[in-house]
Amino acid sequence: MRPLLHSFTAVALVATLGCGSSGPSPEPVPFEQPVVALRHVRLRGVGLRGGALEVEMGVYNPNDYDLVSPRVHYRVYVGDAEVASGLTDLNVVLPSRDSTVVRIPASVGYGAMRRAGRELLGTGAAPYRVLGRITVGTPYGRLSFPYDRAGQFSPMSARR
Repeated sequence: MRPLLHSFTAVALVATLGCGSSGPSPEPVPFEQPVVALRHVRLRGVGLRGGALEVEMGVYNPNDYDLVSPRVHYRVYVGDAEVASGLTDLNVVLPSRDSTVVRIPASVGYGAMRRAGRELLGTGAAPYRVLGRITVGTPYGRLSFPYDRAGQFSPMSARR
C-alpha cells in the first residue's frame, strides 16, 4: 500500500509543478478596435464583365499610435445576395486619434447588378451590407478587427 501512496504523491507533485508559471504573464497589447462607419457604396462604371463599385468608409483610430497599410477583406450584399467580395491592400495611414476616409474598389457581375436593379425598381432603394475584417500594421505587429455595416443604395448615390 505504501508504494502506491508514494507513487500517487509523486504524480500529484509533478502535476502541481507542471501547472506553475514560468514567469510573469505577458502584457496585453494596447489596441483599441477602430470604429468603422459606412459612408457610401457607389456604382463607378459598367463594362463588359460587370460593374465597378467603390465602398467608402470612415475609420476612426482611437489608439495613441498610427495604424498603417490596412488590408481589407470585404463582402458586399444587396438584400440577401452577395454581389462582391475580395481583398485589397491600401497604402493609407490611419492617424492616431483621428478619422480617415478609405475607398475600397470592388467588382460586381451582371447577375448581381440585375438583382440590385430589381430591388431598386420595387422600392427606389436597395439595402446593402458591407462586412469583413481589416488588418493593420501597429508598433506591436499586424492586428485585425471585424466590421459590419449596412446602408441604402439609391440611384442618386451612383451619380456622385
